[in-house]
Amino acid sequence: MSPRTQAQGSKGKRRLSKWRLFLLTAGSIFGIVMLVAFIFIGVSVAKTPKWDPGAITDLKQSSVLYDKDGQQIATLHADENRLVAESQDIPKLVKDTFVAVEDKRFYQHFGVDPIRIIGAAVNDILSRSKKEGASTITVQLAKNAFIQNPTAKTFTRKIQEAALALQLEHEYTKDQILTFYLNKIPFGESSFGIRTAAKTYFGRDNLNDLTPPEVALLAGLPQGPSRYDPYQHPDDAKYRRNVVLGVMKDAGIITADEYNKYKEEPFTYVDQMKNKNRTGNDQKTTVAAAPYKFPYFVDYVIEELSTTYNLSEDQIFNGGLHIYTTVDPKIQTEAEAQFAKNENFPQSVDPQMPVQGAMTVIEQGNGAIRAMVGGRNYTPRGLNRAWQANRQPGSTIKPLVVYGPALEKGGYFPGTVLDDMPVKYSAGNGKVWAPVDFDTETSGWKGLITMREALRNSVNVYAVKLMNQIGVEYGWKFGKDNLGLPLKDDERYNLSLALGTTHVSTLDMAKAYGVYGNNGVRVTTHAVEKILDSNGNQVATAQITQQKVMKDTTAYLINDMLSTVVKEGTGTRAQISGWAVAGKTGTTSLPEDYGNRSGNPDAWFAGYTPKYTAVVWMGYDEDKDKNHYLRKVYGGSYPARIWKAVMTAALAGEKPQASFTKPSGIVSGQIDTKSGLLPSSLTPAQFVRTEIAAQGDFPSKVSDIWVEKEVDADNPSYLASDSTKNKQAKIFLNITDRDPSWTWPSDEAPYRMPTEYAPSAPALVPETNIYPPKGDDKLPTPDLGQLSYNAATAMATLNISFPPGSNKYSAIIYLLRPGANTLETFIPDGLNGKSSKVSVPVGGDSSEIIPGDYRFWAAVIDPKTQAVGPPSNSVKLKLTD
Repeated sequence: MSPRTQAQGSKGKRRLSKWRLFLLTAGSIFGIVMLVAFIFIGVSVAKTPKWDPGAITDLKQSSVLYDKDGQQIATLHADENRLVAESQDIPKLVKDTFVAVEDKRFYQHFGVDPIRIIGAAVNDILSRSKKEGASTITVQLAKNAFIQNPTAKTFTRKIQEAALALQLEHEYTKDQILTFYLNKIPFGESSFGIRTAAKTYFGRDNLNDLTPPEVALLAGLPQGPSRYDPYQHPDDAKYRRNVVLGVMKDAGIITADEYNKYKEEPFTYVDQMKNKNRTGNDQKTTVAAAPYKFPYFVDYVIEELSTTYNLSEDQIFNGGLHIYTTVDPKIQTEAEAQFAKNENFPQSVDPQMPVQGAMTVIEQGNGAIRAMVGGRNYTPRGLNRAWQANRQPGSTIKPLVVYGPALEKGGYFPGTVLDDMPVKYSAGNGKVWAPVDFDTETSGWKGLITMREALRNSVNVYAVKLMNQIGVEYGWKFGKDNLGLPLKDDERYNLSLALGTTHVSTLDMAKAYGVYGNNGVRVTTHAVEKILDSNGNQVATAQITQQKVMKDTTAYLINDMLSTVVKEGTGTRAQISGWAVAGKTGTTSLPEDYGNRSGNPDAWFAGYTPKYTAVVWMGYDEDKDKNHYLRKVYGGSYPARIWKAVMTAALAGEKPQASFTKPSGIVSGQIDTKSGLLPSSLTPAQFVRTEIAAQGDFPSKVSDIWVEKEVDADNPSYLASDSTKNKQAKIFLNITDRDPSWTWPSDEAPYRMPTEYAPSAPALVPETNIYPPKGDDKLPTPDLGQLSYNAATAMATLNISFPPGSNKYSAIIYLLRPGANTLETFIPDGLNGKSSKVSVPVGGDSSEIIPGDYRFWAAVIDPKTQAVGPPSNSVKLKLTD
């Protein structure tokens, strides 16, 4: 053999050896994997819960709820809410529909469906999760009957479920398994089993009376009993029902024509029950009322168990769980007692529909919900207004989406000044939005005011102007991302958000305000602390997170300003002796289609102390006839009264805290309240205040809003001209961007600068040389603004502004007619030193109007001494032929 041939043979052997080595290695690895898998499966099967046929039919595995101190408050069980149906009582339509929806190969597989397992496994691998389920009806029955923690998605549990499913298929027929399943699963509204659900949602005692669309709804409920509940979420329920109708059509259970007919079928019985519940004549059908304390709180716990911990209602009511909650019996009991008092609510316009309310109390430091009341009359698992009723919050939204964001953004502080005067914004579609304050019509505009004053008196125009400055989206993001408010995307550019046009619950608002009370730290709000199984093993604990969402200084400045609201603003009824209390009132406005009626749909009070935050809402559930709305009910009245009573009980025994924690970085100093800047030498003393700010945001510029001008001393309504002989220096507000027709507020009117210069000297001397008496200079002097004249009625309307402290005085009007040598006097009724408009007849006793100059003055009168003060400036009305 040649050397070349020998070399080629050696290479072939080497290649063969490498190939054999690869196969041996791969085979060894495969064998090891299979051995490990076999051992894992064997161990898992060996640990499978003991087979107990009674577990399938045992419906009395009660769960127990405990308060924050570990004392039992409720026992949850569904045996009284379950009506068992025998197989022969369940029509073929029901069985076929549930099989088509839940497990279409139910009659072909042996308890475990390999096709579904493979599909679910592929999806899990692609999504890198264990979210996909491969459960057959048999597996679901096994899981709920035997597995202690059915919420845990582990491979061990999956293997155990499969083993139990195989044994179920061995022990029972398909029809028996399906019957067990239909009797055991939850359908929501405390209804367990198909027969109870038929009674709850359709009033059917006989399952054979169920129609295809009714069966479709029932078959769709197990996937999400709360989500698809037609009593609470009719739109979602209809969507789910129609999905199931589509499955029924595809399976040949109904025809295409029937599908098109049934998908528009209304929930007639549900609507009837809801209407009866509203009128107080009846309520939706339930098998038994909730036999436990604190029902509104317990119902919310059930919701949290379902949504946060993914427990089914069957597991909650029949799982033998021990559920430790956050409720404080002392606070919850007081809250329920206050809601039971008729005197805490206004008289309803309709005895069949009372004014409703809701309240949520949280301990902001740890996020624990300490109390919750969802209405005045409890309906088992019915509407819980504390978290399910989303209403417009009105002015209670302002600190959350306007003032807090402004302070966080920087460049603003509680002394920032904006002008409360008429303003207009484009509302789109060629429309204009002109916001006003709740008291503009009765009290007039407030003029230049600080942020603190705007918040204290709940001034709307200030809030809108400030949000416009910081940007609506900035305020929206702060409220949503920092405070957790459920704001919608279409609200992020809507300036009316500043006045509370979004929709929230008392729970939403308590969470948000709690962040301020917790010094800017947001804590996960929760009602469940931990869950144990029937053997005391821990199933789950609350996952509490804390997040710093704003500067310490932002939270403190809000706390300080909202304390002013309670001390001397709209929330004084919420004061608690010895405690720092911060709060905000809020009401909502009637829609435009109500006309000019006075009233409001909602009244709120949101308040907090250094330990607890609580929010109260009050209003009617609905107003279909435009008559069910609140009248003269404000957040500072009934809601604040309830808030104070509950919080006083909550704080009983606690060491009082008279102030909120003040962080570093807060500075203080004097400001000019008409400019928000440092006082100048011209700033009148009554407009100098001490204010606080975050370091860096306190003003450094001196106020330039005050100017000194010379006026004609004989006629102060004119600026002095070069020819004026008797001049007098006066201080005025240098405001140039106000419409001349606007009436200034009473504290600014005396400082309104004249717009005209005095005429030449000869023209200043009246023909008759007649003036009002000099008067007692110890009395205040009013100010006359521009007048208007109605030729049809021959009436002149005067704008009179009185300086502060004039409330105890009456007023007198002087009139000098053309060519007259005496003054006429008029004493208007009901002025009492309040700025107002007064109408004076120009024609006098004669119907003939004489052309010429009509001059008017005003002065105050002391009703006790009849002393008359100095006359005001004069205003002139010139009439021609």
